[in-house]
Amino acid sequence: MRSRVEEVESLVARVGAHPVWGYAHCQRVHELAKALAEDERMAYDPEILHISALLHDIGLYKAYNLREAPDHAQRSATVAERILRDLDFPLEATRMVADAVVHHPPGASHGRTREAALLKDAVALDYLGAIGVGRVLAMIGLEEEVPDLPAAVSHAESLHRSIPGFLIFESSAHIARERAVQTNSFLDDLKSATANLELL
Repeated sequence: MRSRVEEVESLVARVGAHPVWGYAHCQRVHELAKALAEDERMAYDPEILHISALLHDIGLYKAYNLREAPDHAQRSATVAERILRDLDFPLEATRMVADAVVHHPPGASHGRTREAALLKDAVALDYLGAIGVGRVLAMIGLEEEVPDLPAAVSHAESLHRSIPGFLIFESSAHIARERAVQTNSFLDDLKSATANLELL
């Protein structure tokens, strides 16, 4: 018999095919969140953190994105609660997952648990560095604010500037500084090859 985490993981692997917000993003976020907890020597509930990471963007997937609240974090929290209820997940644990999910976007208010804080920073960090640039490039034509390549560069630069100010943990700030080197190197090379983006 599969565990609840395995059930949720199977669902997200099946419906989370989005190149930016999909299953691979959820896996990276989970690994980052665990690494942050280890660096911060922080105790947490592994099941709640894992399920929160898997479900934090589920409201963006085609199967769910037209049926709930317009805000993706709230929609994801609503869908997560429904999924976990169907799996007979304990009520208080479900509330903790929903709290982490609804508060995960960078710039949103903080959730009430350690798992919420870990998820929040891990999600933010996945916008930075080589993976962050790759995700922004994958947004071209899929997201309104990123219609073309110049807009993608501008969006990557904006994230590079704003995300570090939203981070909670010192470990996260250290990773952000490392990823800033990757971002700067890529953008400098791109500008050099395109006459400061004029030939982009």
